[in-house]
Amino acid sequence: MQWLITLETEHDLIAVSRVMNIFRRKGLTLATLALAARPLGFSLMAVVESADGEVDHIFNFLRRTEGVQHVTCYRHEPSQDASFVFIDADVDNSRVGQALEAFPGSQLIFASHGKYLLEVPVESRRRALTQGFTEPEILPFACVRTTRPVARPELVGAP
Repeated sequence: MQWLITLETEHDLIAVSRVMNIFRRKGLTLATLALAARPLGFSLMAVVESADGEVDHIFNFLRRTEGVQHVTCYRHEPSQDASFVFIDADVDNSRVGQALEAFPGSQLIFASHGKYLLEVPVESRRRALTQGFTEPEILPFACVRTTRPVARPELVGAP
């Protein structure tokens, strides 16, 4: 199953290296990866393939890793329960504009090198899903686990 993992680290690339090593050791298959620098560290977003039963273990392992500050796991959810949309626009930034039009009121949570994560309000989800917004570069996700005290992550946004 596809999962989206977002996390923040200290401003030390060793923490990012640890995370990448965890992905390798735990057998996660990376579909896409984006890394962005922020003033106090790095933000990382990865779409991975993993068995459902492994995600709780990986989440707990990552959140206890030295240098990792926040971890959030999202499950691929092709239904109206999806409250986040991942867009792999590559070099076609017009896809983000189309997604923002399709999901009015959405908030950009993460942006880096053509990879975007949007939080989608309930009203927009129903409208967009009924329009058949099913392009392969746009994946709906539902937040499953987070270390943040509030459900909405606030990762770095890059232009």
